[in-house]
Amino acid sequence: MNDPNGLCFFGGKYHVFFQYSPESAEGRSLRSWGHYESSDLISWKFTGTVLKPDEAFDSTGVFSGSAVANGDTLEIFYTGNVEHEGDFDYVTEGREANQIHVSTKDCRNFSAKKVLLTNTDYPEYCSCHVRDPKVTFENGIWRMLLGARTLDDEGCVLVYEGNSPDEFHFVKKISGPDLGYMWECPDMFELGGNTYLSVSLQGLEPGEYKCQNIYSSAYFRVEGDKLSGFDEFDHGFDFYAPQTFEAPDGRRIMFGWMGIGAESGYTNPTVGLGWQHCLTLPRVLTAAPDGAILQNPVSEIDSLRLAPSKITSEQTWHKLPFDIVLNNVESGSDITLAIGKAYIKWRSEGYLELSFEDEQVSGGRNFRSVKAGSLSGLRVVCDRSSLEIFVNGGRYVMSSRFYPEFDRLGVSVTGGNCDAVLYELDVRNTLVAIGEALIDFIPDRKGCDFGEVSSFTPAPGGAPANVCAAFSKLGGNSRMITQLGDDPFGEMIINTLKDSGVDTSAIRLTGEANTALAFVSLNRSGDCTYSFYRKPSADMLLSPSDISPEMFDDCSFLHFGSVSLGDFPMREAHRTAITLARKNGAIVSFDPNLRFMLWDDQDALKAAVLEFIPEADILKISDNELEFITGETTLENALPKLLCGNVKLVVYTCGADGAYAANLEGISFAPGIKVNASDTAGAGDCFIGSFLRCLQMNGIKKADLAGITPDKMKEYLEFANKCGAVSVTRKGAIPSYPTLEEVLKG
Repeated sequence: MNDPNGLCFFGGKYHVFFQYSPESAEGRSLRSWGHYESSDLISWKFTGTVLKPDEAFDSTGVFSGSAVANGDTLEIFYTGNVEHEGDFDYVTEGREANQIHVSTKDCRNFSAKKVLLTNTDYPEYCSCHVRDPKVTFENGIWRMLLGARTLDDEGCVLVYEGNSPDEFHFVKKISGPDLGYMWECPDMFELGGNTYLSVSLQGLEPGEYKCQNIYSSAYFRVEGDKLSGFDEFDHGFDFYAPQTFEAPDGRRIMFGWMGIGAESGYTNPTVGLGWQHCLTLPRVLTAAPDGAILQNPVSEIDSLRLAPSKITSEQTWHKLPFDIVLNNVESGSDITLAIGKAYIKWRSEGYLELSFEDEQVSGGRNFRSVKAGSLSGLRVVCDRSSLEIFVNGGRYVMSSRFYPEFDRLGVSVTGGNCDAVLYELDVRNTLVAIGEALIDFIPDRKGCDFGEVSSFTPAPGGAPANVCAAFSKLGGNSRMITQLGDDPFGEMIINTLKDSGVDTSAIRLTGEANTALAFVSLNRSGDCTYSFYRKPSADMLLSPSDISPEMFDDCSFLHFGSVSLGDFPMREAHRTAITLARKNGAIVSFDPNLRFMLWDDQDALKAAVLEFIPEADILKISDNELEFITGETTLENALPKLLCGNVKLVVYTCGADGAYAANLEGISFAPGIKVNASDTAGAGDCFIGSFLRCLQMNGIKKADLAGITPDKMKEYLEFANKCGAVSVTRKGAIPSYPTLEEVLKG
């Protein structure tokens, strides 16, 4: 991957398209566009290759571009690259640079491609290198910026305007003297009352402290038609082709490619694993009083921080990723921050340096420095293969790839006095569910006996699978652990979960048993009864040996129910899953979701539920289960029996009447939302999946559960009630679950 493209907020989600060579980690295949989306700038989902070079006018590459949210449509613009066969230099001849427009309403399905501009539409002084349209729409005017190279090897930006996204005419050229032979990836935006032009420059002469990379990315102040002197965005080894967009809250956010191209001579050992390069953290841009641009990680990153650890001259070991902050730095002192074999040194003469101990860690990167004058603060976000260094509130930034051998690094600060703390970052962001996934057969009539039903429609379901789907459709990451029959029903379940954004890599297929089936009967109020075909089904045969630690590397929640806690292998698989989830620090959630018809002995069911309740951190229980499990008829009397073992939070649902939440801080209640229910199948699963997703979106960790205030608990219950209310107005379970955009729209 390389350049970020089409950055925008659209349809309730953040979108990052990017230059993508899916067939080659070395980038030898033709450029396409890949796509990620997120509801929170933290949890990202890859949706695949969305634009490919499949027309005569983009036959050798879908090059970089941008996107504009236009009501319910996303307008996308990119350069279609065409290189003709023959003896050409591909600068003055042999290349077509076609500006293409395509639109989408869902970032999955796209309109026909339309050519807007070709080589004949550019000024006669331009070479064949004209690309990377950055399009905006303001005050009724569509404006397109294009990076270009003239026949005199001068870099410049071409400005086009139009009254629609399909028609543009040339307006002017923007350039500056002796600033490289090619300007790429142009972007123009306002910050703090100033207008800035961002460009990626090729052909600059390197200086001792500036333009040390083979290519540089910089910004100019724009005053009328004139440009001020430029400043670099990043002084590290790996940064290029940044693009910005405006978030719904007005923040100007930037991503950059954390790479620089093969010409640099740097190596990345991930090539052997089939991938190479990454993007930077999303950075918020603000303007300093003197007009300099400040860059800092979006505040959402702070929600990942765990408890701080003080850094001293004594080396301590910390698990990646982590976030280091140095403040109150003693003036006139030399300070060295050591992170494994990477060294960040502040020289009292006014220079910050980044160096690496050996090439195995650096991949050929050796030394970079930036002249900063004085050091008021330093922040370093360190991931498994990257360093991002923010100096003096983001006035100077240094980004680099690096490849430590282990996922724990020794960290120390030596030299002058300062306040130095390290936050390990909790990047476990996936809900993992274990248990049954099955096919529900939904009747064509409700309020009648099975014998009166003339037909049934198959619909994938099963409580744990439903919870995964609810969580993912709200923008979270989820993974289902189960076993299915190697049959058409198993295939249907996998495809449905994938379509809902659920990771199905931990689902096994077997020929030893069939996929579980359940026939559903609906009474006049929409409530369900079930008839199961499951003696045994494939899910029941999943064994502990089928559960691996890798399934829980990114696990933040583990969710399960009681359907799979019978006397068969899946019960022991649950024990293994709980052990691995707890080892990884995940929150364990248990919804008994009692299905009496599956148990020959109700005492055995009760014993299983009571055995597993203490294993949970969150217990979800419904009003029709309370007396069976606890012997009590009120929540107040039952709570001492439920807040036991590891349980820190109890969620008590009362169907359409609403829901309670209780912890050591007290009890909260959120009334139900009155709707005309069409189908309540899977509504409880939607509720708990939504509740867990709400906890995640609010940064709730295991240590926070017991101390959530009643007001906050009510807020989380209201969110889950809203999701459940949407669900019951639609048919089926998984298809009825809302997206975050639908919930926020009300």
